[in-house]
Amino acid sequence: MIGVDQRTTGLTQAHAAGLRRLSARAAAPSTPTVRNSLLPFSTFPDEIITRIKNSGVKIQPHLSDSEFARVEAEFGFVFPPDLRVILSSGLSADAGFPDWRSPGARRHLRAMIDLPNAAVSLQVAKNSLWCKSWGLKPPDPEKALRVARNALKRAPLLIPVFDHCYIPCNPSLAGNPVFFVDETRIFCCGSDLSEFFQRESAFGTPETLTKQTSSGSSTNFSRMSFDSGRVIGSSTSRWVEFWSEAAVENCRRNSGSTSSSWSSYSTSPDLPRKETPKWVNQYVNRIGSVLRGGGWEESDIDDMIHVSASGFFESEVVILDNQTVLDVLLLNVGRLSESLRKTGWSSEEVSDALGFEFRREKERKPANILSPELIERVQKLGEWVSRL
Repeated sequence: MIGVDQRTTGLTQAHAAGLRRLSARAAAPSTPTVRNSLLPFSTFPDEIITRIKNSGVKIQPHLSDSEFARVEAEFGFVFPPDLRVILSSGLSADAGFPDWRSPGARRHLRAMIDLPNAAVSLQVAKNSLWCKSWGLKPPDPEKALRVARNALKRAPLLIPVFDHCYIPCNPSLAGNPVFFVDETRIFCCGSDLSEFFQRESAFGTPETLTKQTSSGSSTNFSRMSFDSGRVIGSSTSRWVEFWSEAAVENCRRNSGSTSSSWSSYSTSPDLPRKETPKWVNQYVNRIGSVLRGGGWEESDIDDMIHVSASGFFESEVVILDNQTVLDVLLLNVGRLSESLRKTGWSSEEVSDALGFEFRREKERKPANILSPELIERVQKLGEWVSRL
């Protein structure tokens, strides 16, 4: 075999150095990688299902192909391969887990899917979040919030895994990181599903998750991991648009780094507060009536919903527009639904009790009304075409 040095005759120094690097890389022992994170899923789902069972979680029969198709069509996403293969091996509908099966739980499931964007929007409204990738922050808070919401529409949709932990639907590959998202924090709690479920704190509180990830490797992201594949269970997480940036900035902010793009937005703006809409009070009072009908003590109801809508809105929250009201309400009702699920309520019962009908649907544009003159011209055009 001809040596590298013999083949470099006549080449420039840069070309020769590049050839030597390629030769050394080829001779080095290769690290077993998974191209584009396509796993040999032989034991992967069984290990995770076993770990979930050992945590005391009940496992139901797996989702069928028709159930997968219905969920994906209804909510407009495709399950990543690794999450799909787990749900193809078993399904849990215990508290904290999304109920992908029950038809009556659809509104609760939609609320869980909407929660991450609502949480991010609230952080922007509270002036505690702004990403560099969004450009310069507009001085007008309402305009800044519109910019953030438009940017969130381009970010990958997060699919609920457990509690406030989500996995991005894009890229549609195995090995996407798992993110914890609420109205105060965004951080990576697992470089992939395998690492997430191996953590002792996977089914713990946000505080235990934060403590375990603060000194761990889940804040290490690689922008190259999408192109070149990554080692499942490795310390480097795949870079995901917006969510990885937000997780890194959250870590910098918590560490007190002055380089954080959030550092200058840590205080709430001095803006006039808008009144809470009356329908919010009516909705919250209706929840109280439902709980009373279910036998709840008045003190418990008071603790959970504070009886009036004023308890649903923190003093530091500035209500910039109606969508902010919906975001705050969704987040608080989400917490209430978690409490009900932990007391034994099914996701269907939670959907019936809380309704979630306050969620704003896409506004339909009014139909254009044609003038009589235009209608007459269209009719004449049709008659002319029919004679051709």
